[in-house]
Amino acid sequence: MGNFWSKAAAFALSAGALAAPVMAQDAAGTNTALGDKGLKFSTDGFELGIKSGVKASLTYQNEVGNGENGTNGRDFINFRIRRAETTFAGHIFDKDLQYTVRLVWTNSSQEILDIAKFRWAWNQYLNVNVGQDKLRWSWEQSASNWSIDFVDRGYVDAVFNQSYAKGLWIDGQVGEDTPWVKYWFGFYNGVLRGDNDFRNHDIGVNADSFSDGVVDGDMMINLRVETHPMGAVADKMYDDRAEDAYSDVRFAVGLGFNWFISGFSNSGIRPDTGAGTPASLRNRTSQDTMAVTLDGHFRWHGLSADLAWYWRHSDLHNKGRNDFRPGQGKAGIADLEDSGITFNVGYFILPQDLYVGFRYNMLNADDFWDGDAASFPQDDARKFGIRPDTTEMGITVAYFVHGENLKLTMDIFYVDQQLSFDNGSGQLGVYNTLPERRQFSTTGDGDHFQSADHNALWIVRFALQWLF
Repeated sequence: MGNFWSKAAAFALSAGALAAPVMAQDAAGTNTALGDKGLKFSTDGFELGIKSGVKASLTYQNEVGNGENGTNGRDFINFRIRRAETTFAGHIFDKDLQYTVRLVWTNSSQEILDIAKFRWAWNQYLNVNVGQDKLRWSWEQSASNWSIDFVDRGYVDAVFNQSYAKGLWIDGQVGEDTPWVKYWFGFYNGVLRGDNDFRNHDIGVNADSFSDGVVDGDMMINLRVETHPMGAVADKMYDDRAEDAYSDVRFAVGLGFNWFISGFSNSGIRPDTGAGTPASLRNRTSQDTMAVTLDGHFRWHGLSADLAWYWRHSDLHNKGRNDFRPGQGKAGIADLEDSGITFNVGYFILPQDLYVGFRYNMLNADDFWDGDAASFPQDDARKFGIRPDTTEMGITVAYFVHGENLKLTMDIFYVDQQLSFDNGSGQLGVYNTLPERRQFSTTGDGDHFQSADHNALWIVRFALQWLF
């Protein structure tokens, strides 16, 4: 109940803060309009737009245990409010001084506020932003939550996306009707997502005090560049243009780069973590991660095709006293290199109304050496992985009752996960908690694996989306 009342209080405060300027402007002649996606108030020197959205879903998931030693499967059916949010956006004093605040009621109490940014729209070539926003790195993550083709984004996006970030960034565009170059470049905090997940996830409330994983020399630099040589391609995963416009060919190519450094603690990677805490209280290990994505997007006559390649390399380093003998056997600090591809293709059978789509995702997740393997009889006895190699394939059908304002979606997809050994902390899954794959046993008929190396899922989803 505490979480509910904290969200209710936040909504009441937001509504109260917004009501005052709206009421104060009645005498001055406020223009009020109810548009396709929300309510807008405007007057000289002030504009406020309020938009809300909800997505409710039903999911059936069937887990398939593969192989002689596979699990017997874990199935469920579940109703869920996947997302409910309210966005306040407009300008103050001048149209160039813009603001956006978005509250997501389905997030945890520490993550209700996912966008809070101020933008000085100086000109089309250079604009300055400060605050918190979704990081412009990949196309699929940058697309609106209400403008994706499936109910949720794909497996590979869930593994590579850089979430939200706080910092200072600039953006701009060269070319007016034809965006020859669009860019975003900024400096950000960077907050480590987990001690075995070396990506950014800076959406919580961070105090100005030292704390593990938040303030330990963390820093992130991000750049994204796009070209739209035949006209702007909307930040969507489909081509929902009207019949009088969809015959124009559109395509875009984008490149994203992200560099993130931070300290962290993980006893599976550095065994002496937590033993004899350093007097400085700093972490014993640090990581720097480079992530790159290259993507292309094609739109014509209701047909859409999106192809993206992802690559990430994490270097893990010792800091301070180094007393766990990294030179013995395979012990030592590791590095990780993951890659993935995504392919989405879809078509509006009925322009702007009935859409069908196909998704293919493939993840190649790296393994790493952990601890001291000198005492193990096999070279691969202590080779572990953080994530499984994965293939995802699926189809979607969506009916746009009133455009994106009222939309019905059905997904059916299959996920095959090639499990690697884990080091006791478990591997990271996207749709399920992965079963453990044991190393080997020296009992009975000798060394042999004790569990299956695959875990497969069938997932069916139905969703209703409404915007107001």
